[in-house]
Amino acid sequence: MDDRPGGADLLWETSSLRPPTGARDFLPREVQRRERLEAQLTQVFRRYGYQRIITPTLEPLETLLAGGSIRAEAVLQLRDGEGTMLGLRPEFTASIVRAAATRLASGPLPLRLYYHGNVFRNSRREEGSYSSQEFFQSGVELIGAGGWLADAEILLLLADCVRAVGLSNWTLLLGDVSLTESLLNSVTPKAQAAVRRAIAQLDYVYLEAAPLPEAARQIGLQILGLRGQPEQVLPQLAQLPVSPERLRDLRQLCQILEAQQVRVVLDLSLLQTLAYYTGIVFQAVVGGEIIALGGRYDRLYALYSPQQLEQPGIGFTLLPDTLLRLLPPTPQDEATGCKRLVVPLVPAGIPAALALAARWRESEAVELELLDRTPEEIEAYARQCRIPEIAWVQADGSYHISPVKYPEPPDPTGHCGPR
Repeated sequence: MDDRPGGADLLWETSSLRPPTGARDFLPREVQRRERLEAQLTQVFRRYGYQRIITPTLEPLETLLAGGSIRAEAVLQLRDGEGTMLGLRPEFTASIVRAAATRLASGPLPLRLYYHGNVFRNSRREEGSYSSQEFFQSGVELIGAGGWLADAEILLLLADCVRAVGLSNWTLLLGDVSLTESLLNSVTPKAQAAVRRAIAQLDYVYLEAAPLPEAARQIGLQILGLRGQPEQVLPQLAQLPVSPERLRDLRQLCQILEAQQVRVVLDLSLLQTLAYYTGIVFQAVVGGEIIALGGRYDRLYALYSPQQLEQPGIGFTLLPDTLLRLLPPTPQDEATGCKRLVVPLVPAGIPAALALAARWRESEAVELELLDRTPEEIEAYARQCRIPEIAWVQADGSYHISPVKYPEPPDPTGHCGPR
């Protein structure tokens, strides 16, 4: 099937039939790539013992806002028939923790859950207005396990996911909110918001020039400077007023990751936009683009627990849209997945062709020729769809299989024939 733009696509682009801004159609070949990516990730998730959870696309607005990190104006909202304000999920963690704290509260711990799905957000434009956007996410949540070993499981799982999809030149940016917060504690509350904003935006110029107390300015610059290889940053942290236990855990975590050939950059300026993070935060980056992000959120579970029980939690989300853009195309991307095209040569051969296709479909994907096309047209169709074989069925039920021939690529050496 040809998904390339044509005249109909150009007409669609200028018509009122296109999806709303921020949403799009995914055509069959794009869907195949996404399904293949999800299958690769699912295989890794399950190898670690994670099980899939599906939560509602719609949640009560108060559920989505409970963590205090999502602004109400960032949520696409609607009201149900009973007047309850609902929102389209802007991320998965809140919904999954809500389900864990209610429906799964009596189950064994830890909970290992994974998900695939779409999320929706209102993104603020420069002029102050908002535009809605639909994104796709795949990820995991580990609930009921704290400590550096649980952190290590999540980060090693992330590393295996990145390897499984075929990306090698990536870097893990690793920070720790609890360590950064301990350094910020000495900043006056009035100056702290400005310092935090400058750190989150890596704004050295603002920190140098803003009317801040000198002590606050120096702490902000110090945090921005705590970025680099673990063997460089850890000794600097050891000289600062931070928890020795947290520092020890971070050192152990870095050692485990480096033993598994994960390229780690410690970054104490890494402050995620979601305010519920309490421990490590991290991003997986390829060529300056974020392909995954996550962190530890040990105070979120209690917000959804009817008994206000506390459970530690940590997770990450992968960004399939970015991954698919970075991954090189493969021959599989051009194929329909069909292994054989069955062609009745005459009407009398149709029953035999149907029976043959049904038998083969028990083990592989098979198409049946439905149009009145010439053999040349049928072969052209098979080439276009990357179907490797055609079965030609006679009236008596006999058949022969012919491989589909593809034009040979030109010889890069310039030779036109046998040497």
